[in-house]
Order: sequence, then structure tokens, then C-alpha cells
Amino acid sequence: MENKEMTRRNILKVSAAAGLTAVAGSLAGATKSFAQDKKKAKFKLRMQCHWPIGVGYYKFAFVEYCDRVRQATDGEVDITPYAPDSIVPTKDTLEANGSGLLDMNWCWGAYWQGKMPVASLFCGHTFVWEDLSAMYWNSYMQDCMSIYRTAYKEHGVHLLVPIGIDGITLWSKKPLRTLADFKGLKVRSTGLPAETLKKAGCTPVFFPGSELYQALQSGVCDAAHWGAVYTGAEMKFNEITKYIVQPDLARVSNAEITVNKKLWDKMPKDIQRVLEDCGMAINYECYSRCDYLSKVGLKKFVAAGGQVSQIEPAAVKQLQKFSDQVLDEYAKKDPKYCGPVVKKYREMFDLVR
Repeated sequence: MENKEMTRRNILKVSAAAGLTAVAGSLAGATKSFAQDKKKAKFKLRMQCHWPIGVGYYKFAFVEYCDRVRQATDGEVDITPYAPDSIVPTKDTLEANGSGLLDMNWCWGAYWQGKMPVASLFCGHTFVWEDLSAMYWNSYMQDCMSIYRTAYKEHGVHLLVPIGIDGITLWSKKPLRTLADFKGLKVRSTGLPAETLKKAGCTPVFFPGSELYQALQSGVCDAAHWGAVYTGAEMKFNEITKYIVQPDLARVSNAEITVNKKLWDKMPKDIQRVLEDCGMAINYECYSRCDYLSKVGLKKFVAAGGQVSQIEPAAVKQLQKFSDQVLDEYAKKDPKYCGPVVKKYREMFDLVR
């Protein structure tokens, strides 16, 4: 009978086969685990914006944010950008976001000031923030953001991040230098800036962005602000006005990104972090781009025959006083939210004024 005694070579063969089997099993397990990981639920979200498609920052800020989140999550979060009024009218997007009809919203807080006065403070007020750094440390290091978020939570939304879009520039058909020049001025304005201008003797009027050019051209209004120099130029204000008024009424103003609160609470922490970090990155980039393009635009405006109307220092000081009066009025009107935010503003003023 043949001897079946195991040789060293046989032992090695058996061991190798067993090892390969083990490795194969491990790889199969890893592949299975990886496949399971890839089956994590994807978030397919809808977000509407208030900016017209034709303006540059619709693409380089709004659409770019959606693209960046998709890339950062390897497709796990897929946000579809929607143009203004394509799902609901812009004025109704806060409620639509709170109810879940919109998963996310990109808008301007002044639209909600009648329902949530503190939203106008988050947008930015006249003569408050001198640069993006001041806005950031006031919102985060002084912790105004927690106050804003608590207020927004009452409407069923989570306030994600601000989106800085440079300042508030007045375009005018006539020069504005002294306080007397503001009296009787029909100016398209929104939010708290409109209330400051009203105290200066102006008559604030409101038109949607799509009607602004015609309103200025026909004389329905004498002046208007739509973001900073850059954004006003994109609306072609340079074709129908002779003056850009300086200094800007504000150096920083904010759009906002919000998320349905119930949806936000269901999201994993890593997804929440990606949404917020991508938003903050767009915030910095959008503000910097607008600031640069505004300076380029001002130079082009003057080169083409436009004029800079410089507000005299005494008038600027008085406008700042009117601005502070509006803040006090809002603090009294809404002691729960505006009150503590205005207190933080005052602490900031002690450092920068």
C-alpha cells in the first residue's frame, strides 16, 4: 500500500491553499461590506434660489454649491438647483422650506422680516459690518448665529450658513451728497436699509428684480440698490443711471442657505458637516469675487462717463445715526431675538467705531 505520508511540500501546498481561501473570504467580506456601504441612502434634494438665472452669481455661487456638495459626498447628496419661482413664488419659500415642499432654500432674509424681524439683521443692515471678517466674528465668535438659528427653527427650517455678496450700493439718476439730497428720493429698497433711508426723507418703493430696470428707466424710482456695484452692473443699471453713490450703505450683506429642519435632523453628522463646510467655502469665495468685480466695475463705470457721487462725511454720520435708531426700534419690537442681536452689535461697535 502506497505511503500517503505528508511531505513538507504537501504541507506547504495545503497551507497555501488554506491561506488563499482565507484571503478570498476576507476579500469577499470586504467587497460585501464596501457594497453595503455604497448602498447608503442617497439624499436627492431640491433647492430654489431667489437670484435671476442671468446674474453671474447664480452660476458661480448657487449652482457651484450644488455641484460641490455632490462631488464632496461622491454623489450621496444630489442637490438639484431651481430658478426663482419655478417651484413656489420667492416670497413663499420660507413656508415651503419649513413644510418640506422645498428641501433647501437659497434666499434673502429681508423677505421674511414681517414674519421674523431678526431675519433682516442676519441679512445685514446699513453701516454695521465693515468687511467679511466683522460679519463672521459677529455671527460666530459673538454667537449671533445661535440666536438666528433658534428663530428660524420656529419656522421649521435650519439656518445653514450666510452667503456674503459684498455690500449695498445705491445707483442714482441724480447726485446724492448732502442729507437734503435724500429728501423725497424715490428709492427701491428692502429690509432695514429701506427704514434707514425713510428716516433720511426718502420714499422707499419695492419692485421685484425683474422690474427694476424698467422702473428706473421710466422714473418710477430715482435710485435703487441691488447688491453692490458688480450686481447692479449685471442688472444694467449703468445704462440708465448717471451716478454710483459712495460710500456703500453697507460693505457686507448676506443671502442665506436653509434646510428643512426635520430633514436636517435625519442627516448623518458627516453629511451635515459637508453641507455647512461647502456653504462656508462658497460664502468666502462669493464675497471675494463680488468685491473684486465691484472695484473693476466702478472703474469701468467712470471710464464710460459715469460719475461717483460722494456722500459728505456729515451726511454719512447722520445716516449712521438713523441706522442705529432702526436697530433700537427692532430691539424693542422683537426683544426675544432682535434684542440680543442688537446688543451684540453694540458690543461690536465698541470695537470698530
